[in-house]
Amino acid sequence: MSGHYRQLPLLSGTTMTTLTNWSEELDAEHGEVFTRRWVVDLILDLAGYTSDIDLVGRTVLEPSCGGGAFVAPIVERLLASMTAHGHTFDDLEGSLLAFDLLEHNVDISRKSAEAALLSAGCAAKLAEKLASSWIRQADFLLDDLAEFGADYVVGNPPYIRLEDVPTEISDEYRRRWPTMRGRSDIYVGFYERGLDLLKPAGRLAFICADRWMRNQYGADLRKLVSQQYAMDNVVVMHDVDAFEEPVSAYPAVTVIRNGKQKSVQVVDANESLSAETAAPLAAWAAKPRRNAPTSEAFEAVKLPTWFEGPGLWPSASPDQLELLADLERRFRPLEDSQTGTRVGIGVATGCDDVYLRKGVVDVEADRLLPMLTVSI
Repeated sequence: MSGHYRQLPLLSGTTMTTLTNWSEELDAEHGEVFTRRWVVDLILDLAGYTSDIDLVGRTVLEPSCGGGAFVAPIVERLLASMTAHGHTFDDLEGSLLAFDLLEHNVDISRKSAEAALLSAGCAAKLAEKLASSWIRQADFLLDDLAEFGADYVVGNPPYIRLEDVPTEISDEYRRRWPTMRGRSDIYVGFYERGLDLLKPAGRLAFICADRWMRNQYGADLRKLVSQQYAMDNVVVMHDVDAFEEPVSAYPAVTVIRNGKQKSVQVVDANESLSAETAAPLAAWAAKPRRNAPTSEAFEAVKLPTWFEGPGLWPSASPDQLELLADLERRFRPLEDSQTGTRVGIGVATGCDDVYLRKGVVDVEADRLLPMLTVSI
């Protein structure tokens, strides 16, 4: 993923007095896996970060910038928007904010941004100043970012199990970002903090493992999203060659908005998704009232709403999700306190021939419970 945690610098704004190095060799290889350029472009398009609108007065935040896989395309779009809307280089401060824990990643991303500014005609001193203000060495989950708010939060957050994090650090992560429950991964905290920084109508667009939508440790994050935010896009990319190196991480792009839930664009992509075949998805995101596009590279559908609550969000084809969403909208759930129905893995009576009976039985009515099974 873009930006991989290994060492924590001592940061202002944290309550921790000691922070442990994650690696003894700071210059060692840190195993970053970077997002392919066309996937970054798709994510920015889905988020609405496009150069045809005035981006200069808005803030885009990248919480784990790595070697600049997102920073470079962001700067390109920002400069194009600057020219199109009559701004100058002096207006660009505050338009971009990117973080990484590793100093060498920060240096690489700054040089990339500075080169793009110089190529566009920016004075050398101003280019250096802008790149330094845009890209900072910091811990996104611990540093004090109260002064910032973002119109867009985009990126590829780290994928690290909390048990691989030093205890004093993981405890502080959990304290600050309580959706990181159980055997959580660090990216859950990146979702929570990224959402917390969104301005009204702002969007978070991450490519990340989709396990948080399906497993126990994602329950509090699912609850947070369904109660306070809105899912706009889900693009499942399990078989897509989305990264510069092979990764088995069940990736999906999710776009979450700070606003009320509306319709949701759901896409299930196969291995043939590419820069060319993904183009209709970007066009659909720009004009969501259009019918879902058709392609051999993906299945797509527009759901009228999204699934609610901390329960597991279903994993199915877009057509099946459309059916489930329709059933959920029109009927009460199978497990319902009002009707008294419960769903379980089965009945353990110890003597099913006695306790599980069909038809009329000579037992008091208030002792009987109706039961429905797959087969009986």
